[in-house]
Amino acid sequence: MSSLSPLVAPFLATFAIAYAALAVRVSRSSPQYANSNVSFFLFLIAGMLAGSAFSYEATDLTYYGIGRTLSFFSAGFIPVVFYSIYREYTVGAPKTIILVMLCIVPVATTALVMTNSMHSIIWVVRETATGPSYSDVTDHYWYRMIYAPFTYGLFGYSAIALVGRLPTIAPAHRRTISLLLTCALLPFVISIANTFLGMGPSQFPFTSLSLALVFPFFAYASLKMRVHEFSPLAYQTLFDHVRDPIFVVDNEQCIICANKAAQQLLDGDEKELIGRKLWEDFPEARAILEQARELDLTQTLRMNSDNIYEVSVGPLTGRKGQNLGMVVVCRDVTERRMALSQLAESEHLIRTLIETSSNGILRFARDQNDIDRKFRCVFANRAAEAFAGEGQGTLVGMPLDKLQQINPDRLKGHFDLDKRATTQTSFEVSIESERGEKWLRIVGEPVGDDFSVTLIDITQRKRNEDKMLADALRDPLTGILNRRGFDQEGSSCIRRSSVGAVLYLDLNQFKSINDRFGHQAGDALLKAFGHRLEFCLRPEDILGRLGGDEFAIVLPGVPVEDVKHIAERLVQTASEAYIIQGQEIRCTASVGIALMPKHGEELWHLLSVADGAMYDAKNLPQGDDAANDRAAYVDAATAS
Repeated sequence: MSSLSPLVAPFLATFAIAYAALAVRVSRSSPQYANSNVSFFLFLIAGMLAGSAFSYEATDLTYYGIGRTLSFFSAGFIPVVFYSIYREYTVGAPKTIILVMLCIVPVATTALVMTNSMHSIIWVVRETATGPSYSDVTDHYWYRMIYAPFTYGLFGYSAIALVGRLPTIAPAHRRTISLLLTCALLPFVISIANTFLGMGPSQFPFTSLSLALVFPFFAYASLKMRVHEFSPLAYQTLFDHVRDPIFVVDNEQCIICANKAAQQLLDGDEKELIGRKLWEDFPEARAILEQARELDLTQTLRMNSDNIYEVSVGPLTGRKGQNLGMVVVCRDVTERRMALSQLAESEHLIRTLIETSSNGILRFARDQNDIDRKFRCVFANRAAEAFAGEGQGTLVGMPLDKLQQINPDRLKGHFDLDKRATTQTSFEVSIESERGEKWLRIVGEPVGDDFSVTLIDITQRKRNEDKMLADALRDPLTGILNRRGFDQEGSSCIRRSSVGAVLYLDLNQFKSINDRFGHQAGDALLKAFGHRLEFCLRPEDILGRLGGDEFAIVLPGVPVEDVKHIAERLVQTASEAYIIQGQEIRCTASVGIALMPKHGEELWHLLSVADGAMYDAKNLPQGDDAANDRAAYVDAATAS
């Protein structure tokens, strides 16, 4: 023992730090759930180990005094905290006044320890040749008669009471509490054996060493089992917290016990209710009790004018099978009855809405009598009959495969899989009707093993979309393609043709006409010019207004000579007089021609070449033959 003595103090100090760190970890791990008593308990153990580390074989009176103060303070409050843990784990936290009274002895003892040099009530210091000698604390009156009975008595009472309460604690929590009890009782038993039975040297810190050795178990209970994150509830507490009124009656139908909800139902305290017959003045309720003496029974009963209860009665059987009475559970079903009534009304309303809905609604289920378990229509509202049926009542019972109007293959591909579909599918279909083409959006949704289909008429929306798309690609003034529409259709036309041409045209003197006659006349001139160009072209030719007085034409599949003839006709037509707002206006047009594939195969490039050719033709000298000869002008307007 003497060879290990120098290691005892460092060993205890190390585990004091470990317990303190564990206490900090517990207090910070789950603030919203943490049981602070557990962290206080671990802090006090750390203080007790630190006190033993300071006082063991201490020759310095100051160190010895610090160690004794820590030891007495921690050992005095450990039973108080353990008592709080026991109460929280069983019958509920103790009252504040009780805790204050329990703290009197630890506080007084700590004060006496801190002032021991003045009165020597706790220990006596004697100087010897080898250094100071300390008396055994068990020799002093305060320790023997007050401190020890209080600490050992309170701790022992809490431990015994907790063991006795284990059967009332939820089974899921018993293992955790048993581990906590074992870790606490082992040092307690060793301390009693050392202090009162004289087992081992009285000055050796057996209790502190045992606390250090059980540190792994405390750590496991705190970190792994997280003993601080819950408060086990006694069955009585659960019984009282159940919202439904519960009565336990004997064979004479007298009340044995009643939870808080039952007391509220009968408007009386449990002490007043015990011994009274349940529902003595309520014949309907007593009839239920008589019928349920040996059988479980559940019936609905109106207790008063406002509340309806579902009364469940079952026999209470002992371990040996003897009949001990009955358990009566009353569940207020007033709101549930009202909800069911409202639900029935809602179902009627929903069915009415479905039947009168403008959307078609169908439901398909697997035919259990069919070998392949194919889907068959089990419900169809009136709108569905109008969209997909041939007359009233023709859809119900019809196989999905026969409803070609709703694209059955696509629906089967989504819902007729080995794994149940959990997602929605949506697509659009076009069907022919007496009023022409009609568009429907098909929305399929899973309903367990079945699925429902909603048919939404989107014909008008499709027409609006087509109109909006056409408007977006048309020039609002002339009605022909705008720049965007011309780019799309012209590019597509060129890609389909191996030969052809692109013509670029504009009106000469348009600005002066616009200034002289006004913008309205200018707009009318542009409309008339566009209509003349459109009149001269084939259906497959693409005409567009690029902006201002600039127009362009794509002539697919036209050889060079025919292109020149068309250009001559266009220039000739454009030069004829216009009657605008009752006035005769003369205006000529210029043209530029780019040939495909000679000058390119992309629309933007051909437009650029034709634009350049047009401006080259505009700049011809007045004496040139092209100025007076239209054929020569067209030759000059053709890009080289």
